[in-house]
Amino acid sequence: MGGPGQLQVVPRLAIGPITGGDEMPATIQLGATGVDVKRLQRVLGREMLISALGPVNGTFDDALDAAVRRYQQSEGIVVDGIVGPVTWSHLPPYREASPRLSTGATGPAVAWLQQVLAGSVIAPDWAAYAGPLDGIFGPQTDTALRSLQSVKGVTVDGIVSDQTWFAWLTPGTAQQLTLERACGLLERLGP
Repeated sequence: MGGPGQLQVVPRLAIGPITGGDEMPATIQLGATGVDVKRLQRVLGREMLISALGPVNGTFDDALDAAVRRYQQSEGIVVDGIVGPVTWSHLPPYREASPRLSTGATGPAVAWLQQVLAGSVIAPDWAAYAGPLDGIFGPQTDTALRSLQSVKGVTVDGIVSDQTWFAWLTPGTAQQLTLERACGLLERLGP
C-alpha cells in the first residue's frame, strides 16, 4: 500500500451470488450502523435509488429504510426493511469505496478527476481546472475541487471522499451524473 497522500485502490467485493471466499455482509435494518450500512448506502446511491447527495455515514435511518422497502417491492421480495441474504443477493454487484484523494495524491484517479474538473465530461459550473492533466493532486487541482464542492453543496475541504464522489454534477436531469461516474471509476477500477 502507498504512504500518506498516495492513491490506494481498493478491489471490488462481489455481492450478489456469493462464490468462493467472499463473505455475505451482515444482516442490517433500521438503527444499524457500520461498514455494511455504508456498503448499502453506496450501492443504492450508485443506482440512484437513494439521493447520492445523502451522506454515506454508516447510519441506517428512516430514509434508508424507505429506500430499502421500495427496492424490495420493486424486486418482488419480502418488504420488511431488513437487508439480509435475500436482499443483498438482489442488489447490483458492490464495489468498495472509491479512493480518497487529497493534496499530494498521485495516479490515474487524480488524472481522471482533473479531466472532469477541467470540463471534459460536462461544462463546469465551478471554476474549472486549468492545469496539466498529470495525475498529481496539487494546488490547482485543490482549487478547482474546492470550487466544485462549494457549487455542489458538499463540505468544502479539498478532500475527495464519499460525499464528494457522490456529488451530482447534473442535478435535475435524467442523466444525474455523479463525480464518481463522470471520472469513470466504476468502470476503470477493479473488474
